[in-house]
Amino acid sequence: MVNKLITLSSLRFMNRHRWQSWLTVIGVMLGVTMVVGVDLANNSARRAFALSLESIAGPTTHQIIGGPTGIPEQIFTALRTDLAIRSSLPMVTGQVVIRGETLSMLGVDPISEAGVGRHTAGLQYQNLSSTFSSNNTVILSDRTATRLNLKPRDVFILRTGGRSTSVELAATFPSDNPAATDGLLFADIAVAQQLLSRFGYLDRIDLVLDEKNSARVRTWLPEGLSLVESESRNDNLRQMSEAFHINLTAMSLLALLVATLLIYNTVTLSVLQRRKTLGIYRALGITQREIFFIVIRECLMLATIASVAGMLLGLLLGHVLVELVTRTVNDLFFNLHVTAFIVDPTSLLKGWGVGLGMSLAACSLPAWEASRNRPVSVMQRSVLERRWQHRLPKLTVGAIIMLTLGFLILVPTHGTLIEGFVALTFIVLGFCLLVPVFLIVATQSLLRFFSPWLNSTVRIAIRDISAGISRTGMAVAALTVAVSVTVGVGVMVSSFRETVNVWLDQYLSADIYISTADRSGTGLTPPLIVQLQAIPGVAFVAPSRMATIETQFGPIRTIATTPAEGKSSLPIKQGVDNALILFNQGKGVMISEPLAYHQQLTPGDTITVMTDTGSKSLSVLGVYYDFTSSTGMITLPMSMYRQWWSDDGISTVSIYRQTSTNQANLLEAVRGLLKDQGEQIQVSSNREIRDIAIVVFDRTFEITHVLRILAIVVAFVGVLSALMALQLERTREFAILRATGMTPKQISLMIFGQTSLMGMLAGLMSIPLGLIMANILIEVINRRSFGWSMLHHLPHTILAEALVLAIVAATLAGVYPALKASSISPAQALREE
Repeated sequence: MVNKLITLSSLRFMNRHRWQSWLTVIGVMLGVTMVVGVDLANNSARRAFALSLESIAGPTTHQIIGGPTGIPEQIFTALRTDLAIRSSLPMVTGQVVIRGETLSMLGVDPISEAGVGRHTAGLQYQNLSSTFSSNNTVILSDRTATRLNLKPRDVFILRTGGRSTSVELAATFPSDNPAATDGLLFADIAVAQQLLSRFGYLDRIDLVLDEKNSARVRTWLPEGLSLVESESRNDNLRQMSEAFHINLTAMSLLALLVATLLIYNTVTLSVLQRRKTLGIYRALGITQREIFFIVIRECLMLATIASVAGMLLGLLLGHVLVELVTRTVNDLFFNLHVTAFIVDPTSLLKGWGVGLGMSLAACSLPAWEASRNRPVSVMQRSVLERRWQHRLPKLTVGAIIMLTLGFLILVPTHGTLIEGFVALTFIVLGFCLLVPVFLIVATQSLLRFFSPWLNSTVRIAIRDISAGISRTGMAVAALTVAVSVTVGVGVMVSSFRETVNVWLDQYLSADIYISTADRSGTGLTPPLIVQLQAIPGVAFVAPSRMATIETQFGPIRTIATTPAEGKSSLPIKQGVDNALILFNQGKGVMISEPLAYHQQLTPGDTITVMTDTGSKSLSVLGVYYDFTSSTGMITLPMSMYRQWWSDDGISTVSIYRQTSTNQANLLEAVRGLLKDQGEQIQVSSNREIRDIAIVVFDRTFEITHVLRILAIVVAFVGVLSALMALQLERTREFAILRATGMTPKQISLMIFGQTSLMGMLAGLMSIPLGLIMANILIEVINRRSFGWSMLHHLPHTILAEALVLAIVAATLAGVYPALKASSISPAQALREE
């Protein structure tokens, strides 16, 4: 009976304070929404990538790989005849464009595939022999064909390597896992070799080997070829984007941190609003344990509703974010097809559990305080405030400990990404513990120095902030953290953008760039270089080759360049003496900053690469800034590349004009020369490439801005809830002021003044915290994620926006309490219940 009455009392309280209850629900719901939405989007991208790897590799255990030109197809024949390795599958892969969409082409041998019995999400390779009976025929999954508006026997244009070819869709197949085959184009290996210009060469040979046969194959392989385990190679690919996914998850957890502060604040205020009721309960014999569970039960009721709603909204957010996540992965790492949004029940359960867990953690302290107080002290607000005043030294010590731990974790140069986020969390929490102390010092300083010029209404408003520190402290802390996120992320993005601008100025040293669409085809030929050099006004033509080579660290993207006379497009960070001179002489290679950071390489070290004549150790002459790859790149002279690899292809051509030549006229002349060379050959000025790079940069950070806005919304809801409850709790105090002669207008101005001052103080505190956060994001999180170093750029508009945002948010939160307080009836409010 007693429990039933207590439950009814709790429900009655929540019903009487609906706005406070609903705002708490909305805050938790938004926090859970961000966690679920980001997790679902990340899982969709990860799952699509895993399915793509599974579709391409299947049950294979090993792969034979070669240099940039691939593997001579005679190796495959010898493998089956000399070693009798029948579980071997030749593969030719490449990127093609069909109706504006980039697909991954897989050239397979149906006979070999049928012998191994590989099966790809509904595609039975043993049925392909008859399908590929005619030339230039391909097959697609039903989903991909429908998206491209293609039907069997349709003839369409396929573009790759600067060429356009008519091909026929021989058939489509229903996939039992559509996400696994989406974006894949299957062709006979001979057709793929022709379309991708791989005549006589394979990209790799997939194998199913036991330990004994793997040793035989490794011993038998000629120089220039190597045997690698499929899983280890796939792991390297997965790790490329893992840091990006971790960053997104951490961004969503920041919103949860703000939501946790909101829950703590609102539960504390609900306890304060019922301090007399809880005191009466204790006086009537309700135990401390029962008081504790009254508060916990109420919090979990609201958290359950909020978590379920957050899970549902997270599904909608995930649909929006998956496109942004996929587009960013495509821009930064590899081509990824995600047309299906994968709903992972684990993500939903994780969001539900996180919502309940953070709510339980946030309300445990207020519940514990409510249960341990004596009945008489619970009914006296002054006791609570004195207790908070006595806690301030302990809070300060706790803040110092947390800040110290946070900065100590950041000391190692090569730490993990998780450690970086743990350190950031310690620093944010430590800063939050300093907020109450700062509020008291700030308000007392204002009263001390400006009291003669302040009227009584303003003095009351200022004094009440420190007098009610138990209520104002967490509200201001929540707003401080939320606004600091906008400062930290804003400064980081601005610094990154400024760094990219400076890098592009150094990197784009040529005037005009020519390339094929896939940067790896052979659409650019030596005769074309001669024609370009003959154009009037051209000072120098520098061809380069882009390829992927095997190293001791796995496959690494490589660029072979032709040094321009007196110019260098490598923005060197550090190097040995006369590094550029030695590089031009073919004495070593340059590596990008991410590769140097992740593999802990410095100038003077060596890097082992697999060439067509065996492994070679190349000297690292220098490290250069590069933002095109987060995994790292190797740049070497074209002469060295031609020496060690049998590849005479040209990926890009850089054109330097004579000083007296107009760039626009030269650009027009180059485009006129190349107009009949194929529409896949791209001609761009350095300004056009810069503009495209900036567009890609801004597009990459779109998801960051979306999550940042959502974090602000969570914080705003939290502050609105806290300040509304804070002002509404003072109903009796406002009634006394009205009874002693203060007008409704003065009450409203006092509330607006107090909330505005709280907002201004929160904005001022958010600036140093935001700058610390930006420094950690730039020097630690970004560095450990991608290996990039950035210039520090501080746009003053971001600091001004932070201050304005905090003041506006806090002031708006005081609108309803001001209207409510100004219309209060003193007699009714002062009447004892």
